[in-house]
Amino acid sequence: MPAAKSMRYAHSDGFTDVCYEESGRYILTCGSDGDVRIWDGIEDDDAISHRCGDKSFAIAIKGNRYFAATDTNTIQAYTFPDGTPDGILTRFTAPANHIVLNKSGSTLVAGASDFTIKIVDVSNCSYKTCQGHEAPVLSVAIDPKEEFLVSSSCDGTVRLWKMSDRSQIQSFSLLPKCSDASLSKTMCRMCWEPENGKILFIPVQKEIHMYERETWKKLSTLTDSSFTEHVSVLAVSPDGKYLAAGGSDGWICVFNLQSKKCVDKHKNEKGLSIMSLAWNPKGNMELVFCDNQGQLGQLSEISITEKEKDDEGSSKVASGVFDDEDDDFLIQATNDDDTMASDDDMTGVTSKPTQPLFSDDDGDSIPDFKKADDDASSITSEKSEIPKPEVRIEGFKPTPLQRPFQPGSTPEHLSSRFMVWNSVGVVKQYNSDDENSIDIEFHDTSIHHAMHIMNNFNYTMSDLSTEAVVLATEGDSDAASKLTCMHFSSWDNNKEWSISMPDEEEIQCVTLGEGWLAAATELRNLRLFSVAGVQKEIFTLPGPVVCMSGHQNQLMIVYHRGMGIPGEQCLGVSLLDVREWKREIHGEPLPLSSKSTLAWAGFSAEGTPFYMDSTGIVRMLCRNMGKTWVQVANTRTNAKGKSDHYWIVGIHENPQQLRCIPCKGSRYPATLPRPAPVILPFQIPLCELATEKSQYEESLWRTNLLSGHFDHWTRQGFEFDETIKAEALKPAQEALMKLFALSARSEREARALEVCDMMSDQHTLQLAIKYSSRMRYMQLAQKISELAVRKAEEEEAKQYAQSYEEESRSTPYTSVSRAEQYETEYIEETQEQDVDMEEDESSSGPMLAIKVKEDKQDKSQNPFKSRSNPFKVSSQQSSSSFTKGTQVFDSMSKKKEKPSPLFPLDTKSTKSQKKGSQPKLFMKKKSEPVKTNKIEEAASQKPASAFDLWLEENCERLKESHQETDEEEFSKYAAEQFRALAKEERQTWVKKAKASSEKSKENSIDTEPKDNSENKKRKRDDTDSEEGVKKHRDSIETDVKKTPLSQTTNSKLANFAFKKDDS
Repeated sequence: MPAAKSMRYAHSDGFTDVCYEESGRYILTCGSDGDVRIWDGIEDDDAISHRCGDKSFAIAIKGNRYFAATDTNTIQAYTFPDGTPDGILTRFTAPANHIVLNKSGSTLVAGASDFTIKIVDVSNCSYKTCQGHEAPVLSVAIDPKEEFLVSSSCDGTVRLWKMSDRSQIQSFSLLPKCSDASLSKTMCRMCWEPENGKILFIPVQKEIHMYERETWKKLSTLTDSSFTEHVSVLAVSPDGKYLAAGGSDGWICVFNLQSKKCVDKHKNEKGLSIMSLAWNPKGNMELVFCDNQGQLGQLSEISITEKEKDDEGSSKVASGVFDDEDDDFLIQATNDDDTMASDDDMTGVTSKPTQPLFSDDDGDSIPDFKKADDDASSITSEKSEIPKPEVRIEGFKPTPLQRPFQPGSTPEHLSSRFMVWNSVGVVKQYNSDDENSIDIEFHDTSIHHAMHIMNNFNYTMSDLSTEAVVLATEGDSDAASKLTCMHFSSWDNNKEWSISMPDEEEIQCVTLGEGWLAAATELRNLRLFSVAGVQKEIFTLPGPVVCMSGHQNQLMIVYHRGMGIPGEQCLGVSLLDVREWKREIHGEPLPLSSKSTLAWAGFSAEGTPFYMDSTGIVRMLCRNMGKTWVQVANTRTNAKGKSDHYWIVGIHENPQQLRCIPCKGSRYPATLPRPAPVILPFQIPLCELATEKSQYEESLWRTNLLSGHFDHWTRQGFEFDETIKAEALKPAQEALMKLFALSARSEREARALEVCDMMSDQHTLQLAIKYSSRMRYMQLAQKISELAVRKAEEEEAKQYAQSYEEESRSTPYTSVSRAEQYETEYIEETQEQDVDMEEDESSSGPMLAIKVKEDKQDKSQNPFKSRSNPFKVSSQQSSSSFTKGTQVFDSMSKKKEKPSPLFPLDTKSTKSQKKGSQPKLFMKKKSEPVKTNKIEEAASQKPASAFDLWLEENCERLKESHQETDEEEFSKYAAEQFRALAKEERQTWVKKAKASSEKSKENSIDTEPKDNSENKKRKRDDTDSEEGVKKHRDSIETDVKKTPLSQTTNSKLANFAFKKDDS
């Protein structure tokens, strides 16, 4: 008897299926508990378990994928050994009872309780249906040559089919009839002779019938007296010499197909029905089986010679060779055989006469499909020596390229599927024997009413927008690939148009934009059309297309850019503007997770590219970070089970919404019942997200990333309400303040300052300064104030550059001498600063000098801070010491009733900006002091440059030669002519310009003493009033800017300061 391992629990009570992995190392089982378990040998105490449904009925494996039939009426593919779902091959309307694979693993055949049999192409999930059974299908078996298919059913018949045309060629009424597979007395698991399919084996009651190929005549039967009930399952050994049969009474018998005799048998410990059998593909005569209580067992050391030797000699031994009381005799006989097999002289064995093969009492014979060994010693040697596993050296196997697909669509092989589901609507296709139609529904019925059309051209691709719906066919040998567009937003009556592709050019992907549509073909051509049907641009893609998506003027194309490393795809992405033909992204690699494929690609409602891979990772294009792809969500973290997935139907950045359909045990949703979308949150994968600090950081960066579309809109010239952007960025500002407070409380002042550096507006910085002062972090408050000054300067310079650029574009003629004008104003500003320094030197007292120095530093750094009066005597000047850092908060502590901010942002504060600051060149003041016409006229006069004087004299001559040019071109030409003058001639014009400038300065000096005297009088009157000091300062600023001071004026002011100091 064979050596039987102890039965072990595999699954709960019910049907249990078992199979071997190709190497013979792993055993796979599935059962009524819905799990698939992977055993590393029968002794494995920690089998890997993968959930695939509530119940599992059949399992098959080939290569790195295994397939399971579940109670969801689907055949689901999984990766081996990690058990990751890898798509649905096909669907039934009832559970599938049995599945088998061909030798190459390219074809899968499944029989289901809905009376149908499907022949599925594993590579593309296309299928063919065999119909004819009148009851649930029990089992199926594929001919090794893949010419024939045999099936058994509860209707009591066994039918033979021709796989090429699915025609039925033979039918046998051999089985008892019943209404359901669970009520059948036999599973009727049939098999073929594995080499070339010469023999078909069918279990019938207590026998095994053998049928000849082609003629389908019964050749012989195999049976054993041990069977008391129906034989249920059959399995042929890999070498084709032995057949294992399992019965409903728990017996397992192994038959020698040459002698048609039972050579070994075993009975289940509890006499339970055998549900499945599988031979080890290594050929080491190991057999695994499962019973109807989910127990797993294994038979090894199956005898293949004892029965043959006893047939020659003693029938008495043959009749009792499997009795328990003859165990000692069997052991002794085995030892004798081993001794004979090891002896060098094998004449005792070889001299025995051999009986003819394939002879029985009826005189029937079957074809000799395996040549018998003439030497019995060779058989004994095969038993004693376990064959060594073959050493396979495999080379590089390229990863199969991902097939083209439509984002938001389900596989084409489904009889009821989604052609597209996006933010506009849903397009559903029904493809069955009774109906072939398309339903188009809109989420917003105000766009268009729902439509129902007949799918007479077998459309398989679709896309939907607010303007049109596009449909496309792949084409075949009889008809060319066709593109159809229904432009329902058109104002005319002809809203539909079609166009056929050239011969041998099939459409693979389609997409719609704003006023255009695109189709990518098998010849790597991308064709653009208008929605009205005008053929437009056509260009070639760098590689085979994978998918496309459109939004307004943007077109995103994903294609294969090369061959990836083993197990991975190498995809490229291009992002185009089809109106202005700007290429935003050109052939950049599309980053995917390890061992994954692309599952969805498209745009958010705001126009930002997104995509998701098969592992559930969602990434977006961040244009503000150098156009990099950033992970913003992981849908797998929200899935309840390992086999659950989410199917994206739309993305919104404001509000932050990832709209998906949950798919339990599948990657795609079913059309009925209509699935309900759910909203998943975005989440940036930062470290330690459970901590408070990381949560604030995640909220900050997530808000900034998902608000980047506002900047893109600005660059594109779109107008939008700034309050919307401010509201969208509000969570980021709150996160910054919370992160700053957390850093300050944790005494991480350097980190808190870094957080302040990320604050964009002065108001938030003021809050940070107040918070620091309240918490008595004076050094931090000082650092933040310095940071605020620097940020204010940068903002001022940015505004100045923008204003300069705008004015340069608006006044092209004056832009020729713009540099000279700003150089003159810079000299005037320097002179004004010299005057300020001389005034400051007249102050006395150490504390006053320090205070004045600090005020000057603030004035030079912060244009938003009001200037202080250098001549005002403060009550705090008598103090000879002060606390470091406290001067930052002087403005907050002086007035307790109404504290003034450190850096006021209102428009009134711009009047007290530093003299000669750059923004004043482009700003108009609301109020100006009343002046005489003479002063205004003198201030408005600006010294003419050498170029201006030369151009005034030679303007007429130059215009004669350039009469047709515009002012900008004329200015450039005049500047070139002036540079071409001789050096001596240019010096002459420079001297004339200086003389003119001195005259204008003298005129301004004549008007200044009176003005200064008025200012001095005003100063003496308002010395004790702070408001008077401010008026005095504003008056000086205005007059000094409009009337540049000469050296004479500087000396007068210096003498005045020294005289006051001496007195």
